[in-house]
Amino acid sequence: MNKNFVFISLISLLFIGCSKTTVVLLDSGKSHNAVLVSTDKGSSKLDKVGTFVHLKDKENVPSEVQTMSQKEIESRFSKALAISPLAPISYILYFKPNSTELTKESEDTLQNAINSISERSPCSVDIIGHTDTVGSNKQNMQVSLKRAEHIKSVLKNKESSSVQLTTKGYGEEDLLLKTADNIAEAKNRNVEIFIK
Repeated sequence: MNKNFVFISLISLLFIGCSKTTVVLLDSGKSHNAVLVSTDKGSSKLDKVGTFVHLKDKENVPSEVQTMSQKEIESRFSKALAISPLAPISYILYFKPNSTELTKESEDTLQNAINSISERSPCSVDIIGHTDTVGSNKQNMQVSLKRAEHIKSVLKNKESSSVQLTTKGYGEEDLLLKTADNIAEAKNRNVEIFIK
């Protein structure tokens, strides 16, 4: 979920019952981010970090777009900022051919992922398995899901029930490095752990 939309929701909740709501565009860490703020009477586009509008109700046009300094944002919205979620983070683990055995380097990466999950708990974690293009599509789908399920079982043993774990297997679809068929590419034998 985009942090901008989360922050807008939080700001709106904080101002329910007040005479106006303030919508501020924060830095999402992406090169392009924008939000369209609309009512029944019109809309305003926030497309620069720190820009904001005031909303009175759905029967009024949003105020003119203005700019707020980072210092003012932190001062006015410190409570909302304190409860806004952390940006998603991901880790990629690599496997030995046709197995669920991690490479030596990926064992350290897995421990880093476990630490991040503990720090962010409660959270949800997508575990997405992939293969290289050696073998049949059916076999690769099974291997990718088996890898994802293996990592899920490792995480389940390390984490509390407040972590939601989901697995998917994509086989040789959506390759990290595009290759022709029947190419043994180590980077494509992976599981991505996506923590949000």
